[in-house]
Amino acid sequence: MPYGSFDALPASPFARLRALLDDVTPAKPPVSLALGEPQHAPPEFALAPLRAAQDVHRYPPIGGTDEWQAAVRGWLARRFDLSQAVLAAPTQVLPLNGTREGLFLAAQLAPAKPDAPDGGLMAMPNPFYQVYASAALAAGATPLYLDAAAATGFLPDLAALDGDTLRRLRALYLCSPANPQGAIADQAYLRRAYHLAKDHDFLLLVDECYSELYDAPPIAPPPSMLQIIDAANDDDAPVLVFHSLSKRSNLAGLRAGFVAGGKSVMAAYHKLRMVAGPQSPLAAQAAAALAWGDDAHVEENRALYRAKFDMAENILGTDFGFYRPQGGFFLWLNVGNGEKAAQILWREEGLRVLPGAYLTMPNAAGDNIGAPYIRVALVAPLADTQDALTRLRDCLYRHGLNGLG
Repeated sequence: MPYGSFDALPASPFARLRALLDDVTPAKPPVSLALGEPQHAPPEFALAPLRAAQDVHRYPPIGGTDEWQAAVRGWLARRFDLSQAVLAAPTQVLPLNGTREGLFLAAQLAPAKPDAPDGGLMAMPNPFYQVYASAALAAGATPLYLDAAAATGFLPDLAALDGDTLRRLRALYLCSPANPQGAIADQAYLRRAYHLAKDHDFLLLVDECYSELYDAPPIAPPPSMLQIIDAANDDDAPVLVFHSLSKRSNLAGLRAGFVAGGKSVMAAYHKLRMVAGPQSPLAAQAAAALAWGDDAHVEENRALYRAKFDMAENILGTDFGFYRPQGGFFLWLNVGNGEKAAQILWREEGLRVLPGAYLTMPNAAGDNIGAPYIRVALVAPLADTQDALTRLRDCLYRHGLNGLG
C-alpha cells in the first residue's frame, strides 16, 4: 500500500552517505566534516533557564512569551535597523522549534494556482536544503530546482525565470548566506525577489539561518529581506523570513528559531500553527531570549570561523577551486568527482565529507552541477580542522582529484 506522495522526494544526503561509506572500515580514526553541527561552546549564560526549569507543567504560548518577543524584536531592530511599523502586529514574529519545522509548514500557505498543472511550482536553489523539497511535495506542488552555480554567483538566476514559470509559481525558497556555497544575496538581489513575488502572486520564503556567520570586511553583514519590505513600507508583503540560534549561538539542540513577515501571511501562519505547530517550551524560550539579547558571544563565534577561513586559505590556496565563503561555515570544493573523493577520503584518512551530488538534483539537461564538489563543514576546533584539511589536501592530490581534469 503506498503511503503519502513523496516518491519524488530526493533521498536524504546523509542516508546516501551512510550507504556509500558505512561498509568500509577507515584506515584511521574517523573525523566528520560532513555534518553542519556546530562544535563551538554555546553561551553559558543562556543555559541557566534550562537547568533551572520549574514550569514544565505549563503549556507554552504559541506566540512566545513577552520576554521572548521583546528579545527577538530588539535583536531585529539592532541587527537590521528595522522600523517598529514593519512588524507591529503581535503575530508578525513567532517562535519555532527550529527553522526546519517552520520552513516545512510555511509551504502550506502558498497561494494556489488553479490553472497550473502539477499543483503549481515551488522553486528553490540547487544545491538545496532537503526540507524545501519535502515541503513543496507535502503542499501538492512540484519542486523546481534552480541551478546556483559559479556563473550565477552561487545564487539562482532570478532574471532567467520566464513568464510561464512565474505564472505557475506558488512559492520561492531562497537561502542567504547560501548552504553550501556561502554566497550572500545583496539588497538588489533581494529587492528583485520581492518585486517578483508581489507582481506574480507567490510566497517568498527566505532562509537566513546563516546570516550571523560572515567573513571579515570588506564583506558586509548579510542584509535581510525584512529590510527590503521595511524600505518599501510594506508591512503586508508576501514574505516569510526565518532565523535560528543553531549556528548563531551554537544552540542547535535547543531547536530555537523564529519566523517574521508580512501581517496577512503571518496571521495565517499563526492560525495554522495554533492547530498544527508545536509550541516552543518555556525554558527554551527563556534561553533563546537571553541569547537573542546578547551580541558579544556572536562576534566571538564569528571570529572563530574567520580564523578557520584563514587557516583553510593557507592550506588550500587556490587548490580545488577554493574561495573564501562570504558567509556560513562550509567549503565547497571542486574535486572533479565528489562521490569518488568521499570514498577515498573515508577509506584512507577516516575523513567523512559530503558529496555535492547528494545536495543537488540533475537539471533539465541531465547535469548534476554539484557532482564535481564536496561539502566540508568547518565546525570542529581549529587544530582538528587544520589537521583534517591538511590530510584532505594531501590525499586528494595523491589521487589526482584536484577538479582540474
